[in-house]
Amino acid sequence: MKPRIGVYLSEQMAARLTAAAKRPGASKSALVEAALAQFLGADDDTDNLSVDHRLTLIGRQLEQLDRDLRIVNETVTLQARYHLAVTPPLPAAALRTACMLGAERFDEFAAQVGRRVHLGTSLMQETIDRIGTTKRDTQASVVGEGMPAPYSPAQEPDVHASSQLGSNAHNPAAVREGGSLINFPGKAGIPLH
Repeated sequence: MKPRIGVYLSEQMAARLTAAAKRPGASKSALVEAALAQFLGADDDTDNLSVDHRLTLIGRQLEQLDRDLRIVNETVTLQARYHLAVTPPLPAAALRTACMLGAERFDEFAAQVGRRVHLGTSLMQETIDRIGTTKRDTQASVVGEGMPAPYSPAQEPDVHASSQLGSNAHNPAAVREGGSLINFPGKAGIPLH
């Protein structure tokens, strides 16, 4: 014999339960039991996760999202501090050209972000993977008696800020996604003015 339980429902929920129980093969008890099994997770149903387990998974996803947002916040903050520290003020005569170049660079930046978001690829993960591969390759190469290859500045990319508008210094912020500077204003022979 099944235990009898009395519950209190709102008028709207009681009306919905009564209407659902009028369908062939349905009863109020069966509907309530099915709803509770879904909510609490059935013991014999391995496909349905319990509410507790679902909430735990959601909690983990939120923790990962929080971690990722903190990484983004720190990255943006460091980039802003670096940019503000190394970018000299421009003379008034160069502001118009700098604004046009900045607008073009921002358009390229927005296009790259749009492509990566649409494709679901992460530049940060690609970079971490590439660095890990490079470090493993460097550690694998040996010189003489099993000693690792000595450090060479040539292994590191030449990354420094351009201090003058229109200088031919490599500016990583201005690089197209594939690393090409072709058809990029101020680079590869294309004048800024």
